[in-house]
Order: sequence, then structure tokens, then C-alpha cells
Amino acid sequence: MSHLAARGWVCVSLNYRVSPRHTWPDHIVDVKRALAWVKENIAAYGGDPNFVAISGGSAGGHLCALAALTPNDPRFQPGFEQVDTSVAAAVPVYGRYDWFTTDAPGRREFVGLLETFVVKRKFSTHRDIFVDASPIHHVRADAPPFFVLHGRHDSLIPVAEAHAFVEELRAVSKSPVAYADLPHAQHAFDVFGSPRAHHTAEAVARFLSWVYATNPPAT
Repeated sequence: MSHLAARGWVCVSLNYRVSPRHTWPDHIVDVKRALAWVKENIAAYGGDPNFVAISGGSAGGHLCALAALTPNDPRFQPGFEQVDTSVAAAVPVYGRYDWFTTDAPGRREFVGLLETFVVKRKFSTHRDIFVDASPIHHVRADAPPFFVLHGRHDSLIPVAEAHAFVEELRAVSKSPVAYADLPHAQHAFDVFGSPRAHHTAEAVARFLSWVYATNPPAT
């Protein structure tokens, strides 16, 4: 974020309720409320409410992608259904994009974690909740431009999940879909400063600048 701010971007750090204290979909509702606030107030801080991009890592990557793919979805905007929560671009980093597949290594354990701590419902009887929470389920032709980043050696969220998400985006979306598969990178590779983290931040800045230049916001 500091890298973007140093290049003139107006950045906002979002917070949201977390599990196990809170239950899905509180998390995405908070992100949507934050987007609504940004659109209403960012002009006072020098930002452009007509060009709002969203990014996040890990759980934030999941929420970033889901928010970008469900603009104005009333299921995730209780009490503010009429507010515009669309974004101009999305940059999810080492995120989870599928909450419902169970036939890959580690998937049953992940779904079990969601059952116990996040969704707090049985997958066998409430599968629809897990599907609706999955960004890959919401891929659409009018999705905004995406830049997906993932470490090739991520041992927490396998890179194959990013591959599947990007493949679906490129098959369905009419917008550009960029993907960076980072060799030797683990989960949360950008938490500490490093040449890899620096170049990743620079790539994100260039992507957003390109989207802004080629898809200027309506005024």
C-alpha cells in the first residue's frame, strides 16, 4: 500500500469482522460497507469515486475477488441494497476462490474448517452457502479487470486454485485478466520487505495505472 501511495494513489485500509467470533457473511458485508463509504467520501481525500480498485491477500484475496464479482448483490448488502459497490479493478493475492470443491488434497480439511469456524453450518446440508461464498462461482462476462497473483510454492493455498480461477475468468470475462505465478514464493511472501515484494508492488501499480489509462472513469 505504501508503494502505491508513494506513486499518488489514494489508499484506504479496510477492516472487517473475523471468525470464529463472527459468522459468514459478516466478512463480505463489512467489505461492501467499506466500499460504499469509499465511494461516498473518497473525493474529500483527493480520490476518484468513479475509479475504485480493490486488493487483498489470503482471506483478503478471497474477499477482494468476491466483492469485485458481486457488485450490488443484495445478499451481501443487507440494509444498503441500493448502494453501488462496483469496482473498476481487482488485485487478489494468494486468495481462496473455491469453498465447495472437496476432491483435491487438503480440500476436505479446509471445508471442515469453514464448517466449524466460519460458516458454522454443515456443508452437506448448506452447500449453497459455500458455493455462494466462492468467487469462482460468480465469474461473469462483465467482471472488472483482474490481476491475480500467487506463489508457486504456496503450502497453505495451492497455486492450482489460482490457476483454476484465472482459467475461468479468462473463459468468461470480457475484461483483461493478468496473472503472475511467482516462482519459489510461499504464502504471504510480501509480508516482509524483499526484492520480490518490491517488484510485486510495482507490478500492481503498473497494472492499475494501465487500467486507469485504458478505461478512464466516467465523469
